[in-house]
Amino acid sequence: MKFNFFNFFLLSCFVFLLSSCLDTAVDEIVISSDASFVSLTFATNDSIPNLNKAVFSLVGDTIVNLDSLPFNTRIDSVFPTFTFTTTSAAFFHNQNTSENDSIQVTGKDTVDFNIKYKLRNFASDQKTFKDYFVKVNVHKVEPELYVWSKIKSNLSSLNVVSQKAIVFNDSVLYYINDGAANYLYTSTNGSIWGEPSAITDLPNNVSLSDMTLFKGNLYLTQNSEVIYTSTNGTAWTTKSISDYNFKSLLFALNDKLWAVTQSKSDISKYYFASSADGTTWNVETSEVISAKYPGFPTTDFTSLAFLARTGKEKALVIGGKNANDKMGSWSTENGTYWVNLSNENNSLDNLATGSSVISYDNRLFLFGNKIDELNHFKQSIDEGLTWQIPDSNYNFLPKTYQSRSYQSVVVYKPIADNKSYEANRIFILGGKGEEITFTDVWTGKLNRKSFLR
Repeated sequence: MKFNFFNFFLLSCFVFLLSSCLDTAVDEIVISSDASFVSLTFATNDSIPNLNKAVFSLVGDTIVNLDSLPFNTRIDSVFPTFTFTTTSAAFFHNQNTSENDSIQVTGKDTVDFNIKYKLRNFASDQKTFKDYFVKVNVHKVEPELYVWSKIKSNLSSLNVVSQKAIVFNDSVLYYINDGAANYLYTSTNGSIWGEPSAITDLPNNVSLSDMTLFKGNLYLTQNSEVIYTSTNGTAWTTKSISDYNFKSLLFALNDKLWAVTQSKSDISKYYFASSADGTTWNVETSEVISAKYPGFPTTDFTSLAFLARTGKEKALVIGGKNANDKMGSWSTENGTYWVNLSNENNSLDNLATGSSVISYDNRLFLFGNKIDELNHFKQSIDEGLTWQIPDSNYNFLPKTYQSRSYQSVVVYKPIADNKSYEANRIFILGGKGEEITFTDVWTGKLNRKSFLR
Protein backbone atom coordinates (compact mmCIF):
# COMPACT_ATOMS: atom_id res chain seq x y z
CA MET A 1 0.00 0.00 0.00
CA LYS A 2 2.83 2.41 0.86
CA PHE A 3 4.57 1.41 -2.34
CA ASN A 4 1.54 2.39 -4.48
CA PHE A 5 1.21 5.72 -2.72
CA PHE A 6 4.86 6.48 -3.39
CA ASN A 7 4.40 5.70 -7.08
CA PHE A 8 1.38 7.95 -7.20
CA PHE A 9 3.39 10.73 -5.58
CA LEU A 10 6.14 10.43 -8.20
CA LEU A 11 3.62 10.46 -11.03
CA SER A 12 1.99 13.61 -9.63
CA CYS A 13 5.35 15.38 -9.46
CA PHE A 14 6.13 14.44 -13.07
CA VAL A 15 2.77 15.74 -14.27
CA PHE A 16 3.28 18.98 -12.37
CA LEU A 17 6.75 19.52 -13.83
CA LEU A 18 5.54 18.72 -17.35
CA SER A 19 2.69 21.17 -16.94
CA SER A 20 5.11 23.87 -15.77
CA CYS A 21 7.36 23.33 -18.77
CA LEU A 22 4.43 23.52 -21.17
CA ASP A 23 3.21 26.72 -19.54
CA THR A 24 6.69 28.23 -19.91
CA ALA A 25 6.91 27.23 -23.60
CA VAL A 26 3.53 28.80 -24.29
CA ASP A 27 4.59 31.97 -22.52
CA GLU A 28 7.69 32.27 -24.79
CA ILE A 29 5.67 32.43 -28.02
CA VAL A 30 5.54 36.16 -28.85
CA ILE A 31 3.01 37.62 -31.28
CA SER A 32 4.84 40.56 -32.89
CA SER A 33 3.51 43.70 -34.50
CA ASP A 34 6.84 44.43 -36.26
CA ALA A 35 6.37 44.10 -40.04
CA SER A 36 9.68 45.77 -41.00
CA PHE A 37 11.62 44.92 -44.16
CA VAL A 38 14.99 43.18 -43.69
CA SER A 39 16.27 42.05 -47.10
CA LEU A 40 15.43 41.21 -50.70
CA THR A 41 17.39 38.79 -52.88
CA PHE A 42 16.83 37.45 -56.38
CA ALA A 43 17.35 33.78 -57.03
CA THR A 44 19.74 32.65 -59.76
CA ASN A 45 17.96 32.47 -63.10
CA ASP A 46 19.75 30.60 -65.88
CA SER A 47 17.86 32.51 -68.57
CA ILE A 48 18.59 35.93 -67.01
CA PRO A 49 22.18 36.30 -65.73
CA ASN A 50 23.32 38.80 -63.09
CA LEU A 51 20.00 38.92 -61.23
CA ASN A 52 21.48 37.34 -58.11
CA LYS A 53 24.08 40.15 -58.00
CA ALA A 54 21.49 42.83 -57.24
CA VAL A 55 21.87 44.31 -53.75
CA PHE A 56 18.81 46.01 -52.28
CA SER A 57 18.52 48.67 -49.61
CA LEU A 58 15.63 50.48 -47.94
CA VAL A 59 15.59 54.16 -48.89
CA GLY A 60 12.69 55.85 -47.16
CA ASP A 61 9.76 53.58 -47.97
CA THR A 62 11.30 52.21 -51.18
CA ILE A 63 13.17 48.93 -51.54
CA VAL A 64 15.70 49.63 -54.31
CA ASN A 65 19.03 48.45 -55.76
CA LEU A 66 21.21 51.58 -55.78
CA ASP A 67 23.69 49.98 -58.16
CA SER A 68 21.75 49.33 -61.33
CA LEU A 69 21.74 45.98 -63.07
CA PRO A 70 23.58 45.81 -66.41
CA PHE A 71 22.09 47.37 -69.52
CA ASN A 72 19.26 45.31 -71.07
CA THR A 73 18.91 42.97 -68.07
CA ARG A 74 15.44 41.43 -68.10
CA ILE A 75 13.37 41.84 -64.94
CA ASP A 76 10.14 40.32 -66.23
CA SER A 77 10.59 36.84 -64.71
CA VAL A 78 12.27 37.22 -61.34
CA PHE A 79 12.14 34.95 -58.29
CA PRO A 80 12.24 37.39 -55.34
CA THR A 81 12.80 36.33 -51.74
CA PHE A 82 11.84 38.84 -49.04
CA THR A 83 12.84 38.71 -45.40
CA PHE A 84 10.92 40.65 -42.75
CA THR A 85 11.30 40.99 -38.99
CA THR A 86 8.07 39.00 -38.75
CA THR A 87 5.48 38.09 -41.33
CA SER A 88 2.23 36.21 -41.55
CA ALA A 89 1.66 37.08 -45.23
CA ALA A 90 2.89 39.58 -47.80
CA PHE A 91 1.25 40.78 -50.99
CA PHE A 92 2.15 42.72 -54.13
CA HIS A 93 -0.36 45.35 -55.25
CA ASN A 94 -0.17 46.67 -58.80
CA GLN A 95 -0.01 50.47 -58.44
CA ASN A 96 -1.81 50.92 -61.73
CA THR A 97 -4.87 48.93 -60.63
CA SER A 98 -7.00 48.58 -57.53
CA GLU A 99 -5.59 47.13 -54.31
CA ASN A 100 -7.84 44.10 -54.81
CA ASP A 101 -5.52 43.13 -57.65
CA SER A 102 -2.88 41.49 -55.47
CA ILE A 103 -0.34 38.66 -55.64
CA GLN A 104 0.85 36.82 -52.57
CA VAL A 105 4.61 36.74 -52.10
CA THR A 106 5.70 33.11 -51.99
CA GLY A 107 9.28 33.15 -53.27
CA LYS A 108 8.33 30.36 -55.67
CA ASP A 109 6.53 32.43 -58.32
CA THR A 110 8.10 34.76 -60.88
CA VAL A 111 7.34 38.48 -60.71
CA ASP A 112 7.48 41.06 -63.50
CA PHE A 113 9.25 44.05 -61.98
CA ASN A 114 8.56 46.18 -65.04
CA ILE A 115 5.26 46.70 -63.24
CA LYS A 116 5.28 49.20 -60.36
CA TYR A 117 4.31 47.39 -57.17
CA LYS A 118 3.46 48.33 -53.64
CA LEU A 119 4.40 45.62 -51.18
CA ARG A 120 2.31 45.09 -48.02
CA ASN A 121 3.65 42.85 -45.27
CA PHE A 122 1.52 41.74 -42.33
CA ALA A 123 3.34 41.10 -39.05
CA SER A 124 2.89 37.86 -37.13
CA ASP A 125 -0.06 39.38 -35.22
CA GLN A 126 -1.88 39.25 -38.60
CA LYS A 127 -3.15 42.79 -38.06
CA THR A 128 -0.26 45.22 -38.22
CA PHE A 129 1.21 45.86 -41.68
CA LYS A 130 3.75 48.03 -43.43
CA ASP A 131 3.73 49.22 -47.04
CA TYR A 132 6.81 49.52 -49.24
CA PHE A 133 7.45 50.43 -52.84
CA VAL A 134 9.76 48.17 -54.85
CA LYS A 135 12.01 49.57 -57.57
CA VAL A 136 14.47 47.50 -59.61
CA ASN A 137 17.02 49.72 -61.38
CA VAL A 138 18.44 48.64 -64.72
CA HIS A 139 20.88 50.81 -66.69
CA LYS A 140 18.93 52.50 -69.48
CA VAL A 141 22.02 53.24 -71.55
CA GLU A 142 25.03 51.14 -72.50
CA PRO A 143 27.63 52.05 -69.84
CA GLU A 144 30.59 51.38 -72.16
CA LEU A 145 29.29 53.54 -75.02
CA TYR A 146 31.07 56.80 -75.88
CA VAL A 147 28.72 59.60 -76.94
CA TRP A 148 30.26 62.29 -79.14
CA SER A 149 29.12 65.60 -80.57
CA LYS A 150 30.59 68.60 -82.32
CA ILE A 151 29.86 71.62 -80.13
CA LYS A 152 31.75 74.25 -82.14
CA SER A 153 32.26 74.27 -85.90
CA ASN A 154 34.67 77.18 -85.99
CA LEU A 155 35.89 78.52 -82.68
CA SER A 156 38.37 80.90 -84.31
CA SER A 157 38.79 82.58 -87.70
CA LEU A 158 42.54 82.98 -87.17
CA ASN A 159 45.10 81.34 -89.41
CA VAL A 160 46.40 78.81 -86.90
CA VAL A 161 50.12 78.05 -87.04
CA SER A 162 50.43 76.57 -83.54
CA GLN A 163 47.81 75.77 -80.90
CA LYS A 164 47.50 74.18 -77.46
CA ALA A 165 44.61 73.45 -75.12
CA ILE A 166 45.21 72.80 -71.44
CA VAL A 167 42.99 72.42 -68.37
CA PHE A 168 44.03 75.03 -65.81
CA ASN A 169 42.24 76.16 -62.62
CA ASP A 170 38.98 74.40 -63.60
CA SER A 171 38.94 76.10 -67.01
CA VAL A 172 39.90 75.01 -70.51
CA LEU A 173 42.50 77.38 -71.96
CA TYR A 174 42.96 77.30 -75.74
CA TYR A 175 46.02 79.14 -77.06
CA ILE A 176 46.42 80.00 -80.74
CA ASN A 177 49.41 81.48 -82.54
CA ASP A 178 48.88 82.77 -86.07
CA GLY A 179 52.55 83.46 -86.78
CA ALA A 180 52.26 87.12 -85.80
CA ALA A 181 50.59 87.11 -82.38
CA ASN A 182 49.21 84.89 -79.61
CA TYR A 183 45.60 84.66 -78.45
CA LEU A 184 43.79 82.90 -75.63
CA TYR A 185 40.24 81.53 -75.64
CA THR A 186 38.83 80.52 -72.24
CA SER A 187 35.90 78.30 -71.26
CA THR A 188 34.65 77.08 -67.90
CA ASN A 189 32.87 74.11 -69.43
CA GLY A 190 34.42 73.47 -72.84
CA SER A 191 31.19 74.48 -74.60
CA ILE A 192 30.81 78.24 -74.15
CA TRP A 193 33.81 80.35 -75.13
CA GLY A 194 34.44 84.05 -74.70
CA GLU A 195 36.18 86.43 -77.08
CA PRO A 196 39.93 85.86 -77.43
CA SER A 197 42.37 87.93 -75.44
CA ALA A 198 45.82 88.88 -76.76
CA ILE A 199 48.86 87.36 -75.03
CA THR A 200 51.68 89.87 -75.39
CA ASP A 201 54.33 88.35 -73.10
CA LEU A 202 55.20 85.48 -75.45
CA PRO A 203 57.18 85.64 -78.71
CA ASN A 204 55.06 86.32 -81.77
CA ASN A 205 56.07 83.06 -83.42
CA VAL A 206 56.14 80.86 -80.31
CA SER A 207 55.42 77.14 -80.66
CA LEU A 208 52.79 76.25 -78.10
CA SER A 209 52.93 72.45 -78.33
CA ASP A 210 55.04 71.70 -75.24
CA MET A 211 53.13 73.91 -72.77
CA THR A 212 53.07 71.99 -69.46
CA LEU A 213 51.26 72.38 -66.15
CA PHE A 214 53.51 71.93 -63.12
CA LYS A 215 52.66 72.68 -59.47
CA GLY A 216 49.95 75.19 -60.35
CA ASN A 217 51.99 77.11 -62.95
CA LEU A 218 52.25 76.90 -66.73
CA TYR A 219 55.62 76.47 -68.45
CA LEU A 220 56.68 76.86 -72.07
CA THR A 221 59.96 76.75 -74.02
CA GLN A 222 61.07 78.22 -77.33
CA ASN A 223 64.14 76.22 -78.35
CA SER A 224 66.39 78.64 -76.50
CA GLU A 225 67.85 79.27 -73.05
CA VAL A 226 64.59 80.95 -72.01
CA ILE A 227 61.70 79.32 -70.16
CA TYR A 228 58.36 81.12 -69.94
CA THR A 229 56.10 80.69 -66.94
CA SER A 230 52.64 81.92 -65.91
CA THR A 231 50.63 81.75 -62.70
CA ASN A 232 47.31 82.68 -64.32
CA GLY A 233 47.61 81.74 -68.00
CA THR A 234 47.54 85.33 -69.27
CA ALA A 235 50.64 87.08 -67.89
CA TRP A 236 53.98 85.37 -68.64
CA THR A 237 57.49 85.94 -67.28
CA THR A 238 60.86 84.68 -68.52
CA LYS A 239 63.71 82.78 -66.87
CA SER A 240 67.08 82.31 -68.60
CA ILE A 241 69.33 79.28 -68.13
CA SER A 242 72.59 80.39 -69.74
CA ASP A 243 74.45 77.09 -70.16
CA TYR A 244 71.89 75.12 -72.18
CA ASN A 245 69.12 75.55 -74.72
CA PHE A 246 65.79 74.04 -73.75
CA LYS A 247 64.77 72.02 -76.77
CA SER A 248 61.40 70.93 -75.39
CA LEU A 249 59.50 70.23 -72.18
CA LEU A 250 58.54 66.62 -71.52
CA PHE A 251 56.07 66.37 -68.60
CA ALA A 252 55.66 66.74 -64.84
CA LEU A 253 56.66 63.48 -63.12
CA ASN A 254 57.43 62.62 -59.47
CA ASP A 255 57.21 66.28 -58.37
CA LYS A 256 59.68 67.40 -61.03
CA LEU A 257 59.38 69.17 -64.35
CA TRP A 258 61.36 67.39 -67.07
CA ALA A 259 62.89 68.73 -70.28
CA VAL A 260 65.25 67.91 -73.14
CA THR A 261 68.19 70.31 -73.24
CA GLN A 262 70.82 70.94 -75.88
CA SER A 263 74.47 71.75 -75.23
CA LYS A 264 75.55 75.18 -76.45
CA SER A 265 79.15 74.11 -76.91
CA ASP A 266 78.26 70.96 -78.85
CA ILE A 267 74.82 71.18 -80.43
CA SER A 268 74.85 67.46 -81.27
CA LYS A 269 74.52 66.60 -77.58
CA TYR A 270 71.16 66.44 -75.83
CA TYR A 271 70.51 65.78 -72.14
CA PHE A 272 67.59 65.20 -69.81
CA ALA A 273 67.03 67.96 -67.27
CA SER A 274 64.74 68.25 -64.26
CA SER A 275 63.59 70.92 -61.83
CA ALA A 276 61.71 70.74 -58.54
CA ASP A 277 60.59 74.37 -58.75
CA GLY A 278 60.74 75.30 -62.45
CA THR A 279 63.60 77.69 -61.76
CA THR A 280 66.66 75.70 -60.67
CA TRP A 281 67.53 72.95 -63.14
CA ASN A 282 69.66 69.84 -62.88
CA VAL A 283 71.02 68.75 -66.27
CA GLU A 284 72.06 65.10 -66.62
CA THR A 285 75.31 65.82 -68.50
CA SER A 286 76.76 62.40 -67.68
CA GLU A 287 74.50 60.77 -70.25
CA VAL A 288 74.08 61.93 -73.85
CA ILE A 289 70.55 61.01 -74.96
CA SER A 290 71.52 59.86 -78.44
CA ALA A 291 74.23 57.60 -77.06
CA LYS A 292 72.21 55.96 -74.29
CA TYR A 293 68.81 56.01 -76.02
CA PRO A 294 69.31 55.97 -79.80
CA GLY A 295 66.19 57.21 -81.53
CA PHE A 296 64.79 59.19 -78.58
CA PRO A 297 62.90 62.22 -79.99
CA THR A 298 63.91 65.78 -79.22
CA THR A 299 60.98 67.65 -80.79
CA ASP A 300 57.50 67.18 -82.21
CA PHE A 301 56.52 64.33 -79.90
CA THR A 302 53.49 63.85 -77.69
CA SER A 303 54.00 63.02 -74.02
CA LEU A 304 51.90 62.07 -71.03
CA ALA A 305 52.47 61.48 -67.34
CA PHE A 306 49.81 59.30 -65.70
CA LEU A 307 49.12 57.06 -62.74
CA ALA A 308 49.81 53.40 -63.52
CA ARG A 309 47.64 50.57 -62.21
CA THR A 310 50.27 49.89 -59.55
CA GLY A 311 49.70 53.38 -58.13
CA LYS A 312 53.10 54.63 -59.33
CA GLU A 313 53.56 57.53 -61.69
CA LYS A 314 54.63 56.72 -65.21
CA ALA A 315 55.26 58.68 -68.40
CA LEU A 316 55.25 58.09 -72.15
CA VAL A 317 56.84 59.87 -75.07
CA ILE A 318 55.32 58.91 -78.43
CA GLY A 319 56.23 59.87 -81.96
CA GLY A 320 58.25 63.00 -82.60
CA LYS A 321 61.52 63.28 -84.41
CA ASN A 322 65.06 62.43 -83.51
CA ALA A 323 68.28 63.28 -85.32
CA ASN A 324 67.42 60.63 -87.95
CA ASP A 325 63.78 61.72 -88.34
CA LYS A 326 62.58 58.39 -86.95
CA MET A 327 59.68 57.95 -84.54
CA GLY A 328 59.19 55.59 -81.63
CA SER A 329 57.47 55.05 -78.29
CA TRP A 330 59.24 55.35 -74.95
CA SER A 331 58.29 54.73 -71.31
CA THR A 332 59.81 55.80 -67.96
CA GLU A 333 59.04 55.78 -64.25
CA ASN A 334 61.74 58.21 -63.11
CA GLY A 335 62.56 60.47 -66.08
CA THR A 336 66.11 59.20 -66.55
CA TYR A 337 65.79 55.48 -67.27
CA TRP A 338 63.76 54.75 -70.41
CA VAL A 339 62.41 51.67 -72.17
CA ASN A 340 61.98 51.72 -75.94
CA LEU A 341 58.55 50.16 -76.40
CA SER A 342 59.00 50.15 -80.17
CA ASN A 343 61.44 47.28 -79.72
CA GLU A 344 58.63 45.21 -78.17
CA ASN A 345 55.90 45.80 -80.76
CA ASN A 346 55.14 47.56 -84.02
CA SER A 347 51.56 48.65 -83.29
CA LEU A 348 52.42 52.31 -83.93
CA ASP A 349 54.42 51.86 -87.11
CA ASN A 350 52.07 54.02 -89.19
CA LEU A 351 51.92 56.88 -86.69
CA ALA A 352 52.41 60.35 -88.18
CA THR A 353 53.81 63.33 -86.32
CA GLY A 354 51.50 65.55 -84.33
CA SER A 355 49.60 62.89 -82.37
CA SER A 356 47.93 63.43 -78.97
CA VAL A 357 47.56 61.02 -76.06
CA ILE A 358 45.36 61.06 -72.96
CA SER A 359 44.65 58.83 -69.99
CA TYR A 360 40.97 58.00 -69.58
CA ASP A 361 39.10 55.23 -67.77
CA ASN A 362 42.25 53.26 -66.86
CA ARG A 363 43.45 53.13 -70.44
CA LEU A 364 45.31 55.36 -72.88
CA PHE A 365 43.87 56.85 -76.07
CA LEU A 366 46.03 58.06 -78.94
CA PHE A 367 44.67 60.45 -81.57
CA GLY A 368 46.40 61.37 -84.79
CA ASN A 369 46.77 60.89 -88.50
CA LYS A 370 47.90 57.74 -90.32
CA ILE A 371 47.60 55.58 -87.22
CA ASP A 372 46.40 52.98 -89.70
CA GLU A 373 44.63 53.00 -93.04
CA LEU A 374 41.08 53.56 -91.79
CA ASN A 375 41.28 54.76 -88.19
CA HIS A 376 42.80 57.80 -86.54
CA PHE A 377 42.74 56.65 -82.93
CA LYS A 378 43.96 53.71 -80.90
CA GLN A 379 43.76 52.55 -77.32
CA SER A 380 46.18 50.83 -74.97
CA ILE A 381 45.12 48.77 -71.98
CA ASP A 382 48.68 47.92 -70.96
CA GLU A 383 50.04 51.44 -70.35
CA GLY A 384 51.40 52.00 -73.84
CA LEU A 385 53.10 48.68 -74.53
CA THR A 386 50.62 47.67 -77.24
CA TRP A 387 47.91 49.60 -79.08
CA GLN A 388 44.64 48.42 -80.61
CA ILE A 389 41.72 49.92 -82.51
CA PRO A 390 38.76 50.32 -80.09
CA ASP A 391 35.67 48.23 -80.76
CA SER A 392 33.50 50.18 -83.20
CA ASN A 393 30.41 48.96 -81.35
CA TYR A 394 31.28 51.42 -78.59
CA ASN A 395 31.22 54.42 -80.94
CA PHE A 396 34.57 55.76 -79.89
CA LEU A 397 34.57 58.49 -82.56
CA PRO A 398 31.81 59.34 -85.05
CA LYS A 399 32.38 58.89 -88.76
CA THR A 400 31.85 62.61 -89.30
CA TYR A 401 35.01 63.38 -87.34
CA GLN A 402 37.75 64.20 -89.85
CA SER A 403 41.23 62.76 -89.45
CA ARG A 404 43.84 65.27 -88.34
CA SER A 405 47.14 65.82 -86.57
CA TYR A 406 48.32 68.40 -84.04
CA GLN A 407 44.92 68.42 -82.35
CA SER A 408 44.69 69.25 -78.66
CA VAL A 409 42.96 66.59 -76.53
CA VAL A 410 42.17 67.24 -72.86
CA VAL A 411 40.08 65.61 -70.15
CA TYR A 412 38.04 68.08 -68.11
CA LYS A 413 37.70 67.19 -64.42
CA PRO A 414 36.31 70.12 -62.43
CA ILE A 415 37.11 69.90 -58.74
CA ALA A 416 33.92 71.56 -57.50
CA ASP A 417 31.40 69.25 -59.17
CA ASN A 418 32.78 65.95 -60.40
CA LYS A 419 29.29 64.73 -61.38
CA SER A 420 28.32 67.66 -63.60
CA TYR A 421 27.61 67.35 -67.31
CA GLU A 422 31.10 68.60 -68.13
CA ALA A 423 32.95 66.39 -65.63
CA ASN A 424 35.14 63.64 -67.10
CA ARG A 425 34.56 64.88 -70.63
CA ILE A 426 37.07 64.55 -73.44
CA PHE A 427 37.51 67.67 -75.56
CA ILE A 428 39.26 67.65 -78.95
CA LEU A 429 40.17 71.10 -80.21
CA GLY A 430 41.46 72.07 -83.63
CA GLY A 431 44.17 70.32 -85.57
CA LYS A 432 45.58 70.13 -89.09
CA GLY A 433 44.23 68.10 -91.98
CA GLU A 434 45.93 67.53 -95.30
CA GLU A 435 44.40 70.64 -96.85
CA ILE A 436 42.60 72.34 -93.96
CA THR A 437 43.28 73.80 -90.53
CA PHE A 438 40.57 72.96 -87.99
CA THR A 439 39.31 75.16 -85.17
CA ASP A 440 36.29 73.03 -84.29
CA VAL A 441 35.56 71.55 -80.85
CA TRP A 442 34.37 67.99 -80.24
CA THR A 443 33.36 66.48 -76.95
CA GLY A 444 32.83 62.89 -75.89
CA LYS A 445 32.16 61.00 -72.70
CA LEU A 446 31.87 57.42 -71.56
CA ASN A 447 28.28 56.90 -70.39
CA ARG A 448 29.45 55.19 -67.22
CA LYS A 449 31.24 58.39 -66.16
CA SER A 450 27.86 60.08 -65.73
CA PHE A 451 26.42 57.49 -63.38
CA LEU A 452 25.95 58.67 -59.82
CA ARG A 453 27.38 55.44 -58.45
